[in-house]
Amino acid sequence: MDNSQEIDRALRISQDLQRKAEAFQSRLAEVTGHGSDDSGLVQVSVGLGGSVSDVHVDARAMRFASHDLADAFKQAHAAATQDMQARMADAQREAFGDELLSGILDGSRSPDEVFGDMRRTAEAGLDASLDEIERLRRRLS
Repeated sequence: MDNSQEIDRALRISQDLQRKAEAFQSRLAEVTGHGSDDSGLVQVSVGLGGSVSDVHVDARAMRFASHDLADAFKQAHAAATQDMQARMADAQREAFGDELLSGILDGSRSPDEVFGDMRRTAEAGLDASLDEIERLRRRLS
């Protein structure tokens, strides 16, 4: 593979990563998890970071003792958070494939760490391409 093919390949990889990252970012804005307690009477929706975006309490849940109602909210929130994480993993898988998920799904790496690594890799590839272009320009001058 000659230098111009290597440069083209590096640029294509960089552009592909950029497109995937942009698509993933827009998809993340839509990710919401939904969950309920075992009775189904308390339902919670959460956004990224676990923030509660919606709550529905069936009137029959008002018969619960206060500590049982609190437990129902905790259970619904936990289920919604788990659902949101699964939806986020699906969005990651759709955007980047399974290889990106190693570390994110098991919690050993945050999405910010993974995207930081991706950005640094893309930037390094672009920098190397630009260096090669400059080297070729000087050689041809």
